[in-house]
Amino acid sequence: MIKELLKKRIVQLGITVVVLVAAVGGGYAIYESNKVNIDYTLNSHVVEYGEDQTKIDWLKQSTTNGNKVTVAKFDTKKIGEIEVAFTVCLDDTCKEFSQKLEIKDTKSPVIELKKEKVEITEGDKFDPVSNIASVKDVIDGEIKKSDDKKLTKNGYLIDSNVDTKKAGSYKVNIIAYDVNGNKTEKEYAVTVMEKSEEPKPSQNQTQQQSPQTNYTPPTTSQNQGSTKPSTNNNPSNNQQTQTCVANGQWKSLGNSSYAGYDYDEVMQWGKDNCPEMHRVSVGTVHDICGKQGWSVSFYPLQQ
Repeated sequence: MIKELLKKRIVQLGITVVVLVAAVGGGYAIYESNKVNIDYTLNSHVVEYGEDQTKIDWLKQSTTNGNKVTVAKFDTKKIGEIEVAFTVCLDDTCKEFSQKLEIKDTKSPVIELKKEKVEITEGDKFDPVSNIASVKDVIDGEIKKSDDKKLTKNGYLIDSNVDTKKAGSYKVNIIAYDVNGNKTEKEYAVTVMEKSEEPKPSQNQTQQQSPQTNYTPPTTSQNQGSTKPSTNNNPSNNQQTQTCVANGQWKSLGNSSYAGYDYDEVMQWGKDNCPEMHRVSVGTVHDICGKQGWSVSFYPLQQ
């Protein structure tokens, strides 16, 4: 009897253990089936140099079943490969992923010119930089001129064959590099026009160069009733010789209607006010006193 009772208890205990194991296994299976599984993969591992990290939509740039992505702060102005921690959340469940990123600078410098073509006259002073409006990098800003012919980063060079003493067509080439070595080139044309010959004054103009004088002869004495000039050796103010004073009133002018007594000043005015596709010519003129000056004329360039 005792042995049979023991057998029955052992059997009952075994059944209880089996039931417990089954319950635990079933509970674990249910737990595993309800557990949240989060995946995260970047579609592109490249970030542009200098890009604002806070404006990158990492959720759109990835494949994930999460609904929120946060990223540890990193320096977008440090070129090369880095490893960054991404935290991805699905509702209240979050998981961290480690992803590799590469910072690349793919944008070249920008060169802006004032004019695509520049015209000067033989003998003029010319600085190639004067036609450059700006040289800039979209991220780092202004790029400065350099005289280092071996330059490959952070500066710009000028290659020019302009000969201001010889009429002809020339080129100015600008080569710019940003801090990461991206390169941009841009050129513009320079035309050196032949200096016009100054016209020689005609014989009539030469005669007119002598100052004109206004002279009032002595008046006759009506009291004496004689036409004999007065013997007084000290003429009155009205009888003194009057010299004409140069006053800027001209006998003739160039087609610009501008003239002056200083050649360099007149020529500079002509250059500053010359219409496009025209050349400057400076010729001699004379004022009403016969004093020589200079006047500007503009003539269209031959097509």
